[in-house]
Amino acid sequence: MTKAKYIIAVLFVSLLLLIIPNISNAAVTVTKNIYANNGSAKYEFKGLTLDKSHEYEFGLTKTSATEVKNWHLITEYTETTATVDISGSITEFTDIITAVETGYITIRDKTDNGKIIVNHHAIDLSIPYLNVTNYNVINNGKVLGSDEVQVQHWTAGNSIAYYQYEKITDEKVISKYREIKAKSGNFNELQSLLKTKAPSSGWTQWRYFNGFGGTSSAGYGYPVTKVDVPDTGLYYMWIYMAGKNIRNLYGYILVDNLQPEIALDKISLRSTAEVELGKTLKLTPTFSPENTTNKIVNWSSSDESVATVDNAGNITPKKIGATIITVTSQDGKKKVTCTVTVVASGANNSENQSNGGSSNNGTSNGSSSGGASYTGSGASNGTDTTRATGKLPQTGVGIGVIVAIVATLGVGIFSYYKIKEYRGI
Repeated sequence: MTKAKYIIAVLFVSLLLLIIPNISNAAVTVTKNIYANNGSAKYEFKGLTLDKSHEYEFGLTKTSATEVKNWHLITEYTETTATVDISGSITEFTDIITAVETGYITIRDKTDNGKIIVNHHAIDLSIPYLNVTNYNVINNGKVLGSDEVQVQHWTAGNSIAYYQYEKITDEKVISKYREIKAKSGNFNELQSLLKTKAPSSGWTQWRYFNGFGGTSSAGYGYPVTKVDVPDTGLYYMWIYMAGKNIRNLYGYILVDNLQPEIALDKISLRSTAEVELGKTLKLTPTFSPENTTNKIVNWSSSDESVATVDNAGNITPKKIGATIITVTSQDGKKKVTCTVTVVASGANNSENQSNGGSSNNGTSNGSSSGGASYTGSGASNGTDTTRATGKLPQTGVGIGVIVAIVATLGVGIFSYYKIKEYRGI
């Protein structure tokens, strides 16, 4: 083998050693299951190839470049899955949880001389906002004791605690909260609907915050002596731990100051409406009683080839014809319809709309109880800003690996031609 070929062979072997761990991670997926309010979670790795007669270990590191120093036995695994338990009661793990929101898991085969099965796979270590303290919900007016509200790992020795109130105005959140409360369910089900962006200002320091020691300790105290929100409704009590030598932490406790529900008697809407092609129409239902608790409704069109409707009541015409727009209460018990006719653009048609209204019982109120307005073709449909976002584990060959591949090949080709050139001298 010539020297040039030898160099290229070495480079290719090095390249394979670089990309094999990334390729092996590509087919692996991870599911996170939170089981305590101290950062503890179990991570189920799927897509593995394991031998049930072998023993397997895992290690957790802060970065993908950090070498694993401590290995922990995996007790739950099958031929294709392995469950890794990152317990918030183990100081080694809490030191990482309080430092970063993304950690890296490596799994190896203890029986097979430490063969790497999963190499530095990214996992989400963030603590959901409703799991930051020992409370999900507090009733307004509650008097808090000196050790009432607890925060794991963040203590008076490594952080300062702050709070503030923010009223929740999203009717979907409030409706879901009432539903969970009525069936004594798990309020963590709300997490995907709640905010994940904390206020940037307006913080007040806790009246009392204590607890000292390392990250394995727990902070405790009370933001206020008595929980007292400024109005009726559902509130966030935002929690903010400004860390010293650990990352800052945000979360919240929900404060319930909701009044008893007021039942919906009926929904009213004009019975007919007309819209030109190229324009949009907004239908607005009215509710009786006006202060009914739940005003969430669902919209539908009987013929979406004629016109469609979004959940804000915006009608978009598609072709000339007629369709029936139906508005239904969230529980499905109240319903009202409006016949919408789509006419040609610029046809100078009169707006063939009834001045009367229709309600869920199909009778006219004798006066307009609903509304319709043209908003133009660029009308806003509204945006739900309450959806939570989060990190997903990143697997596969990343851009860094691709750059390394290109660079390695370039060096190999360059070396080959240089050696060939020198041999001709």
